[in-house]
Amino acid sequence: MRLREYFSFKNLKKEWNRDNYRTLALYFLCALVLNAVIELLARRSFYDTLAFIMGKPWTFAYGAFLIFCTLTVSLLFPKRRFYFLLIAAVWFGLAVTDFILLSYRSMPLTASDIWLMASVRDIFEKYLSHFALFLLILGISALIGAIFFLWSQAKKFRLSPCFAVVTVLLVSLSLFFLTNFFTKIDLLSRTDEFSSLPQAYHQSGFVYCFSASLVTGGVDEPEAYSPGEVDDIIDTQIVLPPSVKDPPNIVFVQLESFFDANYLKDLSFSENPVPNFEALKEDWPSGLLYVPAVGAGTANTEFEVLTGMNLSHFGVGEYPYMTIVSSSAAESIASTLARCGYSTHAIHNNNATFYDRHIVYANLGFESFTPIEFMSGVEYNPRGWADDSVLTGEIEKALDSTEGRDFVFAVSVQPHGKYPPEPLEGAPVIGVTGMEDEERRNALEYYLAQLKACDAFVSELTQALSARDEPVVVVFYGDHLPSFNFRQEELSCGTTQTTEYVVWANYPLKDRPSRSLQTYQLGAYVMELCGVHEGAIFRLHQSYGYADDLAEAYQAALSVLEYDMLSGEQYYAEDSVPPHPADMRYDVEDITICAVIQDGELLRVEGTHFTPYSVVYLNDSACATEYVNENTLLVNDTVASPDDEIRVAQVSASDALDILWMSEPFVFTPGGEPYADD
Repeated sequence: MRLREYFSFKNLKKEWNRDNYRTLALYFLCALVLNAVIELLARRSFYDTLAFIMGKPWTFAYGAFLIFCTLTVSLLFPKRRFYFLLIAAVWFGLAVTDFILLSYRSMPLTASDIWLMASVRDIFEKYLSHFALFLLILGISALIGAIFFLWSQAKKFRLSPCFAVVTVLLVSLSLFFLTNFFTKIDLLSRTDEFSSLPQAYHQSGFVYCFSASLVTGGVDEPEAYSPGEVDDIIDTQIVLPPSVKDPPNIVFVQLESFFDANYLKDLSFSENPVPNFEALKEDWPSGLLYVPAVGAGTANTEFEVLTGMNLSHFGVGEYPYMTIVSSSAAESIASTLARCGYSTHAIHNNNATFYDRHIVYANLGFESFTPIEFMSGVEYNPRGWADDSVLTGEIEKALDSTEGRDFVFAVSVQPHGKYPPEPLEGAPVIGVTGMEDEERRNALEYYLAQLKACDAFVSELTQALSARDEPVVVVFYGDHLPSFNFRQEELSCGTTQTTEYVVWANYPLKDRPSRSLQTYQLGAYVMELCGVHEGAIFRLHQSYGYADDLAEAYQAALSVLEYDMLSGEQYYAEDSVPPHPADMRYDVEDITICAVIQDGELLRVEGTHFTPYSVVYLNDSACATEYVNENTLLVNDTVASPDDEIRVAQVSASDALDILWMSEPFVFTPGGEPYADD
């Protein structure tokens, strides 16, 4: 039968019979049940799920119809029952994953979380016990085995290709029109209005929001995009004053899960966990900071601060570090200040590959990056996160590395979750009264002690920088609330998506009233305090006076510049050079080999700035290396021969096979003299 005849109306009518109608009805019924189960897992409450179904029946029905659309794909295969179960299992698996994630954080599952797994796999053991990880791997293996078994046993049905193809096309078109119609009448949230992911998921359901995170990404091309429009936006900024000739050093310190815990209602603590931060707020410019994340999403707060871009203009749940900046350069505070003569440094007391920072920071214009692999003397908290106290010396070292002005961007990690629901032996705590849930109280008491240690680091850094002869401005801010799923009614100040910032300097700053800011406005605000008016997006924020997040003209202009910089023709840079990746080096100090001494079967490598992540390579072969101190590495049961080449590699903290950097070869000569460190 010819294709045209096969898809004729006569044949179509023949295949659209009672059995196929019954199949579609069964599919939709299963979709309704599956969507109810998914919402139950997402909302973690039978009452809330019932309230959603009864209060928003059309929104719930839309979610079921979207699942139904995916289930109809199984009609295209002879083993349609197997594919039906497989698609349903995928939806159920996503819901279970979301349920588990919400036990550790406040942000629901998005497609970006799946892409991020390769980057953050090393933190699984901090959230899951070894036994839980074993069960997870065992479960995944069993699932894969079950899929193959079901495939081999699945019954084959007689295909009705005409019916299957037309059905898939019809439901897909219907879904497209329904989505547009429902968003227009506000039954579904528009994706460009997902400023709060938890709220969007609550209002529009898991299925719609997760699906939106799959198909959205980047900044959409604005209708008004043109060279003239970009020129008009740039021209409106000429009212700003010129930058000062001698601006100060600028230091940004992003504090992990940091906020003023005294804002928690009806709770009292055995001691104030943030006395130093509160003291700074009394005397220096400060305010609420509206961050794009809740309980997680450090990299997105970083992105907004460094680029001045509004994540609300990007895809649902998108991590631009992974989707855009890992493969292309973007204008940032670092690249902007570099054009003003600054040296630019990034520092993070966690592994270099976390969120692809070892790639991203170069694309953002940083000339050096000091991750934990290049730090010595690091101490760790009971959950395995590095203490923030190490950052004081690293920031000073970066400032000392040049004679000119420096921009330093430091990211802390100590108060990171997961927080233990049971007391940890020997772990410091701050007592909490007024919280009845014992496991939550135990976790909060542990977190508060880590928060206090982070607050102590704030004091240590300001004291250290106070003694510097050159002017320094430092901004401290929290990246998001800790992962306790705090509800709005538990907070006496701000929202679940606000932290705070404070700007300190070792010289008197001009008086500025405290004000609330969006995260993407913070960089421009601090640069203005320092007398710097550079960078297209940062000048835009300054010229609009840090307008409200909903100011239409402001947001329209911002989205035009964002698109132009990341995906467009870069008209904004017509009179300057567009951003390009920096020739980034690791750390500001060189790791060197000064001497190699053979003592029996013990090989002693002496030099400078070694760390616990230094590994000796003998003729391109890695050796089991013992770190003694910054100047000494030992290799046992190894005998080097004359003219052997010895190198020192810095390996990733998350994967010892991943080499971040390797020294130039040192040619071994028997009888080498020990290195004397001055």
